[in-house]
Amino acid sequence: MKIARTLAIASVSGLLLAAVPAAAQADEIRRTGSYTVRAGQTIEDDLVVRGGTVRIYGTVEGNVRQIGKGSVIVQSSGKVDGNVSESGSGHVRVYGEVDGNVSEKGSGHVRVFRNGEVDGNVTERNKGTVYVRGTVDGNVSENGAGHVYVYRTAEIDGNVYERKAGNLYFYRGADVDGNIKESGAGKRINR
Repeated sequence: MKIARTLAIASVSGLLLAAVPAAAQADEIRRTGSYTVRAGQTIEDDLVVRGGTVRIYGTVEGNVRQIGKGSVIVQSSGKVDGNVSESGSGHVRVYGEVDGNVSEKGSGHVRVFRNGEVDGNVTERNKGTVYVRGTVDGNVSENGAGHVYVYRTAEIDGNVYERKAGNLYFYRGADVDGNIKESGAGKRINR
C-alpha cells in the first residue's frame, strides 16, 4: 500500500513539474493584425502585434511590441507597466501612462500628449520625430534624421538630445531638469 501511494505521489509530482516550464513560457501574447485592449481589460503578459495597430484602453502588465506596419496608441485610460516599442512605419502615441521606456525604431513618430506620462526614456532611432507635451521621467533622444519638439507643457526629468541631422525645438515654459543638447548637423531653435 505504501509503495502504491508513493508511486502515485511521484507520478503526480512529475506531471506538475513537467507543466511548470510550459506555464513559465506562456508569458507572451502574439497577434497578427490590429488589436485592442478594451477598457477594464488586463493583459498580464507581454503583447506582441505584427502588422497592425495596437490600441490600449485597458492595462498591459508587460511590454508592448509592434512589428511591421501599424502603430501603438496608449489611450488616456490605458496603462502599460512595461516598455513600448514600435519597429515599423507606424507611430507611438501616449495619451495615458507607460511605466517603462518608449522606443520607435522605424520611420514613425513618438508623441507624448499633454496628459501622457512616460516613467522611462523616450527614444527615436531612425527618421521619425519626437513630440513631447506631457511628462517624461527619463531622457528624450532622437538618434536619426528626425527632430525633437519640447513644447511649453512638457515636463522632462532627464536630458534632451538630438544627435543627428534634425533640429531641436525648445518652447519657452517647458520644464527640463537635465541637459538640452543638439549634437548633430541640426540646430537648437528656441521658441
